[in-house]
Amino acid sequence: MRKILMACSFVTLAAMAAPAAATDLCGGMLMPAAQLKTVSRGVGHGHSGLDLMAPYGSPIRAALGGTVIFSGTYFAYGSMIDIRHDNGMVTRYGHLSKFAPGIRPGAAVETGELIGHIGTSGRASGAHLHFEVRVEGKTLDPKPYLGLAACPWVSSPPGRPIVEEARASDSAPIRRDVRPK
Repeated sequence: MRKILMACSFVTLAAMAAPAAATDLCGGMLMPAAQLKTVSRGVGHGHSGLDLMAPYGSPIRAALGGTVIFSGTYFAYGSMIDIRHDNGMVTRYGHLSKFAPGIRPGAAVETGELIGHIGTSGRASGAHLHFEVRVEGKTLDPKPYLGLAACPWVSSPPGRPIVEEARASDSAPIRRDVRPK
């Protein structure tokens, strides 16, 4: 019984490392812009997202399908779009030069759909996309979702989600790859 409880506790702690919606998408988002280079270190150091440098006017695509909940000007972000996804996650796209036709609150967008164009609006030092991932109001590092870094909540390579399950005979969890092959 003690071994089962220890295994269950381990699995619970692993699941608590990131919100549930966040753990489902390790490496599962589309890169929103064909960037020339990443010009920021991601979240932290006074920065809440990932900056992807690309030529002015380059297309920006939805990293994941969902519903537009904001499109307009928002402080230092300049022209910005927020998209809420079915899992409760929100992706934010900032510094746009213009929005794609039909992009307004309530509009449904598909993964990879054109939503706008790279710009310099707001507080920007050059043409780039500021990209954020938010869960329950908290900003998360977008790199694991884009497959640019390992997911910190599991010890698996980007894009290969692993589920840990307790088994009755041993305190070590079963680790199984859940990505379709």
